Amino acid sequence: MKELTTYNRTVQYLNKVFKLINSEYFDNELEMPTITIQSTVGAYGYVTTSKVWKTETGKESYELNIGADYLARPIENIVATLIHEGCHLYAMQNGIKDTSNNGIYHNGRFKKLAEERGLDVERHNKYGWTITHPTDETIRFCIDNDLPEIMVTRNTALTFVGIGTGKNGDGLPVKPVTPKKGNSIKWICPCCGAIVRSTKILNIKCGDCNTAFIIA
Repeated sequence: MKELTTYNRTVQYLNKVFKLINSEYFDNELEMPTITIQSTVGAYGYVTTSKVWKTETGKESYELNIGADYLARPIENIVATLIHEGCHLYAMQNGIKDTSNNGIYHNGRFKKLAEERGLDVERHNKYGWTITHPTDETIRFCIDNDLPEIMVTRNTALTFVGIGTGKNGDGLPVKPVTPKKGNSIKWICPCCGAIVRSTKILNIKCGDCNTAFIIA
């Protein structure tokens, strides 16, 4: 496979990986979501609780997003995130209530679904059984399917202002935002959602999660 150094090729690759996961861990029972790559606040990925995409023929699908800021993680971690979100899709399709508090708290049902699919599940005091890690089984899956690393990521050290119409923009250049004197920068832990503020760009980690803060 060619090196994954472009956005479009990475989206195609994630679709391929999800199909492999669907076959390996879900007996091809999952409906294919629309996979996107966007920046996410407080998560490596997410799946919508309703079908937000619709084709001209009327076919609808859930959105499964992989955080653009975290594409440079090892491929087994990307796979673990896809399996994590796949478990949520499986729960929705089968009427399993795997979360509460508007999808924030992951309960024991989610833990069971994730562990049955080879993930290591760790409990967070506030968000429940939401911290999932790849295991040797996940690594084996990556090796067996010859899955290469993703070689592109979004720069988390900068925030951007787009020039254009609405959310779509018009392709004009963007420029980094420099905080005005006296203003603070808001940082958030992508794991637990903890928030801190600073007056300059920092390289800081959450002491509870050992995860780097990102600009919110």
